[in-house]
Amino acid sequence: MKILLAAITLYLLTNAFILMFLYESYPIAPQIAEWTLEEMAEYRARIIIPAFFLTLVYFIFRYFSGKNPTSALWPIYVALVSFMFTQIIGIMVFLPLSFDVAIMFFLTIIMLIVTGKAHHRRKKEIF
Repeated sequence: MKILLAAITLYLLTNAFILMFLYESYPIAPQIAEWTLEEMAEYRARIIIPAFFLTLVYFIFRYFSGKNPTSALWPIYVALVSFMFTQIIGIMVFLPLSFDVAIMFFLTIIMLIVTGKAHHRRKKEIF
């Protein structure tokens, strides 16, 4: 479980580094090479940014209700749930179901399961 979580972290760090510092060289993530820049911009605007906003709304609500996360993995789990939610809506509304979209959705489900199990195990250790 820890090895898979470490591999996911390494993958995300690599993509974050590429997108922050090498965007001119690699404007589109390597796994979506067949998309145009317009399609990637639409995906970013309709999937990635709304997932980020939903995650922020959830934690602002939790702050005002006075509840703390039950483990350090809870924010990651909530972000993945928001991302999966926006992906499902995107697939139903505007995304053509292609191999790339299916792979991204499948990876999101795997990451959601791994972080969910790790969160529940960590939550049992705390309480």
